[in-house]
Amino acid sequence: MMELRQLEYFIQICKSGSLTKAKEQLGVTQPTLSQQIRVLEDEYNTLLFNRVGRGVELTEAGRILLNKGNSIMKLLEEARNKICGQNHITRETLTISCCPSEMEYLAPTFLRFHQKYPNTQLKIIEAEDVELHLQEHRVDIGITSNPISNHLVVPTHLYRQEMALLLHTSHPMADKVSIPFRALKQMNSITFLGQYKSLIDMYGLSCGFTLESMIETTSASLLIHWVRQGHGAALLPNSLIRSLNDDSLRIIRIEGQVPTWDISLVHLNSATMRATTRAFIQDMNQFVRIAETG
Repeated sequence: MMELRQLEYFIQICKSGSLTKAKEQLGVTQPTLSQQIRVLEDEYNTLLFNRVGRGVELTEAGRILLNKGNSIMKLLEEARNKICGQNHITRETLTISCCPSEMEYLAPTFLRFHQKYPNTQLKIIEAEDVELHLQEHRVDIGITSNPISNHLVVPTHLYRQEMALLLHTSHPMADKVSIPFRALKQMNSITFLGQYKSLIDMYGLSCGFTLESMIETTSASLLIHWVRQGHGAALLPNSLIRSLNDDSLRIIRIEGQVPTWDISLVHLNSATMRATTRAFIQDMNQFVRIAETG
């Protein structure tokens, strides 16, 4: 039987016109989308899309499902609004403190939560010291790569990040599939995010050298733009750059010793956690499960 999630995926593909654009909006991988559409097509024993170039085109069966699917989603939204009105639910704010390095990767999750709970205002703050924000009750939830030291803060492991090398296709090493970390010593113009300096220094020292960055920033977008213009190479989180759809860029895997770090969702240990906070935690865990299995 068709699941609501599959219907949401189908409608988003119709809106976006391609699986590539839809996956970016939904925050899932393209194989996950393709699999769920195949399940739908198997259930109805018919094609819903014709693949045309880099996009998709609805079949007659697809147009029927889109029409009825939109009606279903409209009815669900009306029911949600009516229930909220009966229960006199007022707009509330959910404040999230997130380390800058994860903002872009998690952006689709934030958007999806806002679409699911339109009556909740999301307030997202970039911060390195997420734990302090929680202790001072300035935020409801934190997302951090730092270890937690206070027993009142409850961490939940989300995922492990791993660095990869981003190059322009014109770079001499763009034809490589992977390189050892020590090979970076021979490269000029390596750039990386400032918050990873100590981690990169640690891995460099274990290989007997120190990487000197020509630019230090907290913006992954700036580094990607820098590489796109042909200026050197950048060490960036693999989960972020693997979603880039750009033929001018190449991702080179790091062999052996790879700079890695763990990302955790953190909140205060409280028996009176708001329902909205619990809902966000559940959504974040679902996002991670889909990303891992997709």
